[in-house]
Amino acid sequence: MKRFFDFILFGNIYVALGAVSLIQSTCIQLQISSHLFYYCLFVFFSTLFIYNLQRIFYKKAEDNSYNSVRRQWIFKNQRTIKLLTLLGFAGAGVFFFFNDYKILFYLSPLFVLSLAYFIPAIKLRKSAFLKLFTLALVWVITTAVVPALLNISVIDYKFVLHTLTRFCFILSICIPFDIRDIAIDTAENVSTLPNKYGETITRNIALFFTVIYGVLIGSEYYFTIISFPVLVGLLISMVATFLFILFASSKRSEYYYVAGIDGTMILQGLILMLISMK
Repeated sequence: MKRFFDFILFGNIYVALGAVSLIQSTCIQLQISSHLFYYCLFVFFSTLFIYNLQRIFYKKAEDNSYNSVRRQWIFKNQRTIKLLTLLGFAGAGVFFFFNDYKILFYLSPLFVLSLAYFIPAIKLRKSAFLKLFTLALVWVITTAVVPALLNISVIDYKFVLHTLTRFCFILSICIPFDIRDIAIDTAENVSTLPNKYGETITRNIALFFTVIYGVLIGSEYYFTIISFPVLVGLLISMVATFLFILFASSKRSEYYYVAGIDGTMILQGLILMLISMK
């Protein structure tokens, strides 16, 4: 059972499901009736491809975190990682043709940005602020902006407010991962918020964005973008996110981050899907 659990988590199937969950969350919040089935499949396989592709660039000889259960699994399962990368590439290639071709225009720059994030010659992740901005930008555009653009003709305040809300949520769950990796990043001379300001300040920054996220959720309800049941569902997931971040530290297990904090994306989507079924 643990082997299967590790495969789902460290093979990036779990985070790909998180991407799909956030797309469904956007569909429910913005009342997009189609639920973008084929776009969800395209994003699922694209996430699987990108996240596993970067794992191929990991080098054990240069890595200072071999005791990390996540990286240990990656080093021992390179064949699986490569197969998942191929599966992701093939799936994204197939389901691209089931979507509006406008996604090529919307997502191509994000693909280049994602490659620049980890390719050794560029490796944007070496900069604390570029790392966070890149991650947030890619996730927000993929899970919130593009689903909206595929279904609306006019960009209005509802679109902008929803985008800002998703941006704060993504930032709040991205920042704690730098706390998890503080020892690794220090050893590899990677500049991150915890290395600059310490764990406590970094955690407080993440909590600040979580609170702002909650305020923006309330604003979405105030401007009648979301219904009261959706508001309650989002606030429940926000509280869960807040608690996960509150207790985050470099001493926590990697499962806490990969299953727990990444799991807040799935939690948000599941809660809203359950509410929308009533």
